[in-house]
Amino acid sequence: MSVYKPATSRFYQYDFQYKGKRYTGSTGVETVRKAEDVERKVRADVALGLYDDQAGMTLDEGAGRWWQEVGKHRASARQLEHRLEILCRLVGPKTRLVDITTKVVGRAIEKRRGEGYTRAPGKDAKRYDLSNATVNADIVKPLRRILNRARRTWEVKGLPEIDWEALILPEKETDIIIYTADQQRAWLAECDTNAAMVLTLLLTYGFRFGEVFFPPAAYIPDGPSLVLNNRKKGSHLVPLRAVDARQIAARAGRAQAAELDTIWFEEDAKGDLHPITYQAMQSRLRKAAKRAGLTAPRLIHGTRHHVGTSLLAETGNLKLTQKALGHRDIKSTLIYAHALDEGLRAALEARSSPTPAELTEAYEPQRQLPRGRRRRPTS
Repeated sequence: MSVYKPATSRFYQYDFQYKGKRYTGSTGVETVRKAEDVERKVRADVALGLYDDQAGMTLDEGAGRWWQEVGKHRASARQLEHRLEILCRLVGPKTRLVDITTKVVGRAIEKRRGEGYTRAPGKDAKRYDLSNATVNADIVKPLRRILNRARRTWEVKGLPEIDWEALILPEKETDIIIYTADQQRAWLAECDTNAAMVLTLLLTYGFRFGEVFFPPAAYIPDGPSLVLNNRKKGSHLVPLRAVDARQIAARAGRAQAAELDTIWFEEDAKGDLHPITYQAMQSRLRKAAKRAGLTAPRLIHGTRHHVGTSLLAETGNLKLTQKALGHRDIKSTLIYAHALDEGLRAALEARSSPTPAELTEAYEPQRQLPRGRRRRPTS
């Protein structure tokens, strides 16, 4: 065995040649016996071809290559790039692909589950846990794509088999949320003028709540329309109804003159404008819903599901619903596909298919003859 301890390190190094190529590196251990065990394994891996150029590919290199070949060409590129950054941070950018095992992925998942988020800045902001769907999308799904491409396309040898089924976290099925006309009227009736306008936009366009807090410059008179910008998802152009455009235009003009960040404000007795914060508007909507007798969880975000479900049910058009909700990937819109069931049911009812009663009247079971007495077909 050819291990030695450099004067500048406490760890033993290995140094040997195989088929004319030199292999050297740290064993990461401090005793000769353990160092020899490490070197023995390295020699075995070299003989199996696990130390060629491809096998030395790190996660950072693999993620970068997958991004160039696949990721950046997808509609959800911005979000994918962000998720690749999270993946590399939690698994380790210098971790070799051949060293990523089920256990390594499991540790990364647990780290991500331990990280939360806040919906608004400030010392009193509430911290929320990440959903299982988010953790899967940040760790399991991108890593699986990278390793599959490494195995099938880049022909990296020695990749461990990973038990993805055991790793992926169970995801909650999308709730079917529809607010009836009576529920919408009751909720709006309990809102003040500003909250009623916000709720109208949520129930009409399916905005995420944070998207409602757009700057005055987001309003485009030509169209009219809104341009909503999201750091992860890019820009989203929203055509406006004429009645909504008039109110937004009036608010945008006053907010811009007062140099406010959003179009939501209140006016005091002196005529000064005071912005309404994210938290304050959220509180107003929740209290109004409670007074209206609406007690379901996630009431405000439920408006987005209401629009997605009802729009798809009414039109049966996935692409139109995708555009309305600003989804980059149509897979996100497919979570509302349950709305198509009603359209399918209506189409089946409209077809001129026989009813069960008609089938019963028209069908008479044929008496089975004994095997030896079966009639021969007549010509």
